[in-house]
Amino acid sequence: MASASASVASTPAGPAVTGRSRLPWRSAVAAGVVVTLVRPATWVVALAGFLAGGGVIALAWPIVVLPTPSGIQNLLGAPVSTLAFGNPSPELIRVAVVSGVTLAALFVAGLLTGAWAERRGIVLVLDGAAEEGYTAPPPRVAESPGPGAPGLVRIALIRVFALVPPLAAFAIGWPTLYSVVYKELILPEDLATPLPVRVIAQVPLLLAAIIGSWLLADAAAAVGVRRLVIERRGVLRAWALGWADLVRRPHRIIPVALLGDLALVITAGPALVAAALAWVRVREALELGGGPLVGVAIVAVWVAIWLGAVVLAGVAAAVRAALFTLEGARRR
Repeated sequence: MASASASVASTPAGPAVTGRSRLPWRSAVAAGVVVTLVRPATWVVALAGFLAGGGVIALAWPIVVLPTPSGIQNLLGAPVSTLAFGNPSPELIRVAVVSGVTLAALFVAGLLTGAWAERRGIVLVLDGAAEEGYTAPPPRVAESPGPGAPGLVRIALIRVFALVPPLAAFAIGWPTLYSVVYKELILPEDLATPLPVRVIAQVPLLLAAIIGSWLLADAAAAVGVRRLVIERRGVLRAWALGWADLVRRPHRIIPVALLGDLALVITAGPALVAAALAWVRVREALELGGGPLVGVAIVAVWVAIWLGAVVLAGVAAAVRAALFTLEGARRR
C-alpha cells in the first residue's frame, strides 16, 4: 500500500498521472475516437476552436481566388514606393493603422475563442471518458468552482508561447526563403511548374524545419494546456511541463499529434478539394447562363459539399483534441 501511494504525487487538482496509472496509448486512441463520435457537442466546440485557430482560412480556400504575383505588384507597387522614399501618403498611413488594429483584434478574438473551445472540450472529453468507463472520474476542471481555476487568458498565453519557436525558425530562415521566392518570381526557370512547388523543391529542409518546430510547439502547448486546466498549474510551469512531457514521452505525444493532424487531412482534405472543384463548375455554370433552376441546383450541390467539409473538419478537430486529453488521462 505504501509503494502504491508513493507512486502517485498529490496536486491541488488531484493525483498526478504516473506512467503506471496512465491509460495505455492504444486505449487512449480508441477512447478518444469513441467519446468524440458519440458526443456531437464536441464537434461544435472543436469546430469553433479550429476556425478560431486559422481553420477559417482553410475552409474559405475553395471560394477564394488568390492574387497573382503581378496583381500583388500592381496593387502594392505605388504604396510601397512612397514608403521607400520616405513620403508615405495619409491614405497609406490610414490603411496601415486600420489594418493593424483589425488584425490585432482578430488575433485576440481568435485566441480567446480557441481558449474557450479547448477548455470546454477538455471538460466534455474527460466526463465522457469517465461515463464510458475508459478513465477514472476526472478531477476538478475549469468549469468547477474553486481557487486557481484557469481562465481564458491563461490558456491563451500558453498558445501565444507556442508561437515563439516557429516564429524564431521562420525569422532565421527568412533571408534564404525570400531570396528563393524572389528569384522564382523574377527569373523563373520552369513556368510550367507552380511557384509553391518550385520553392519547396529548392528549400525542402528549411520548410521542414519551420513546419516541424510548429508541430512540436503546438503539441507541447496542447499538453501544457491540459496541465493547466486539469492540474491547476501556473502558466509558465504548465507550458514548461508540456515540453518536459514531450521529451519524456515522445513515443506517445508525437504519434498523437501526427494522428490528429492526419485525421484532419484525410477527412477534411478531400472534401475541401471537392468543394474547390465544384466551385469552379458553379462559376462556369453562372457565366454560361444555363437558367435559374440549373444555377440553383449547382449552388445547392456545392453548399452541401462545403458543409460536409465543415462537419468533417469539426469531427477531426474533436478527435485530435480528445487524443491529447486522453493521452495523459488516468486509467479507471
